[in-house]
Amino acid sequence: MTSSSPSNKNTSTKSNNEQKKKQRVEIQKKASFGNSLIASKEYKPGDIILREAPFAFGEGEEDPECYFSFIQRAIGKTIQTIKKTDLRGNTFRDEKMRQMKRTFADLTVMRELDYDRAILRDELIANKFYTSMRGHSILDGGFEVDDIVGIVNRCTLNSFRVKTLTRKDVVMLTPQVYRNMDAADLVDAYIEIGEEKTLAVGVFIMASAVNHSCLPNAFASFSGDEEEERRLETEQQRQREEENDDVFSARRHAGPSTSRSVTRSETAEIFTTSEEQNKITIRAYKPIRKGEEITVSYGPIFHSGNIDERRTELKRTHQFICRCPTCLSEAAQLGADMESKMIAAKQKEKVVGDLIQNYVESGKYETREVLEALSNFKLDIRRMQVFGKACFDIAAQLVQAEQFEYACEYQTLALHSLILRCEGIDEDDISIAWEILRLLFVKRLVKYRGGDQGTQQDKQALNPALVMKDSDLITRGKRILKKYYGKKYPYELFLQQCARDPFEIEEVATK
Repeated sequence: MTSSSPSNKNTSTKSNNEQKKKQRVEIQKKASFGNSLIASKEYKPGDIILREAPFAFGEGEEDPECYFSFIQRAIGKTIQTIKKTDLRGNTFRDEKMRQMKRTFADLTVMRELDYDRAILRDELIANKFYTSMRGHSILDGGFEVDDIVGIVNRCTLNSFRVKTLTRKDVVMLTPQVYRNMDAADLVDAYIEIGEEKTLAVGVFIMASAVNHSCLPNAFASFSGDEEEERRLETEQQRQREEENDDVFSARRHAGPSTSRSVTRSETAEIFTTSEEQNKITIRAYKPIRKGEEITVSYGPIFHSGNIDERRTELKRTHQFICRCPTCLSEAAQLGADMESKMIAAKQKEKVVGDLIQNYVESGKYETREVLEALSNFKLDIRRMQVFGKACFDIAAQLVQAEQFEYACEYQTLALHSLILRCEGIDEDDISIAWEILRLLFVKRLVKYRGGDQGTQQDKQALNPALVMKDSDLITRGKRILKKYYGKKYPYELFLQQCARDPFEIEEVATK
């Protein structure tokens, strides 16, 4: 009986992992610009599409020093592992070879748009590094300053911001805690639901081929717990067979948000120095067909603004014009006079914003009167982002003032506005889950802190058709979070408490 050596086993394991990765996805050259990641099989929501260790990363909050540290590591590793002829494109490698072994040299290096300020920044960083390393053995391979600029370009165009939830759960789980919290802390807890903070930045060779879409079919997260990810993967099939599962678990991720961002698993809160323990995970949150392109959001999402606003943000942050199906469809609907229609839409938003501001700040109207007016605005106005944002801001101010019943009703309007924007497009967008959690949180404040209870007339201010019950909110919030994160998702303790102790705002019976 023969036994294989550890080195043979490691080689075999690595080969098997590479083979599995190839079976999951493939990289294709886009006709327009750059590459795309294509599904080699079908995926269901929650399935892991890709897991990959970083080529280089830098830990710390999002600031110039953290970013420069990341760039330094990337430059050092590139010089040590990549031939300068590969980096300069002088080595012939056909598409088949690139598919078999994709390297840092294969990453996108040219911007679609000539963005002078970004190019100047890259050149300054490259020159700073080259000057500091002049005479050092690290440059003995003949790398010139232009080579360093190319490395920096690849980093700036292909990096991911690694993020985690600012607040992973609403910790106020007992009436006593709710009653004793300062108003400022309550506002922070309310606002920070779903918000993220940056932990690190990194470059991932395969994941860099994932393109942006304003209506993506996947999202990126970040975890150092490989054993946990393997366990989760084996549960995927069992999860599909379960019905009416009321078991909550403690997985805490955050969804997609700004600038090709990824979110970090709570099981790996400490950002380690081992590349093997800092892997990106790309998951499907919608059904993905074989041959379909895999996309995530680099920041803008379909309900976060119109086509002009989304494209402006992406042009500023990533130097490209978005041509995702959502943007192309929106452009086609607007037609040749798109610019004039965008101007008209902005003017309408300004009018609505000014109208709401006048209601709130003029001092002519009671809180109840403003609430009643807003809840009866026409549907097309309540669907507008400016309307939802205004209601959210007012709700935060009312939490600060400890007028929790009114805050609850304004948060209901904010949630309703978001649902209207997502209607018929993506009714399980992760942002809806965050607004649901905020509403459930303010409902708990009404129950445990009370505040200005108001009169019976006050309770009639909000249109009864907009009132949402705890049971419906919990069911929808749980469904969305599980769709994004599987059986382990954020805020499970809070949702568990809400399910055990539901609270319904008293509704006035109508004839």
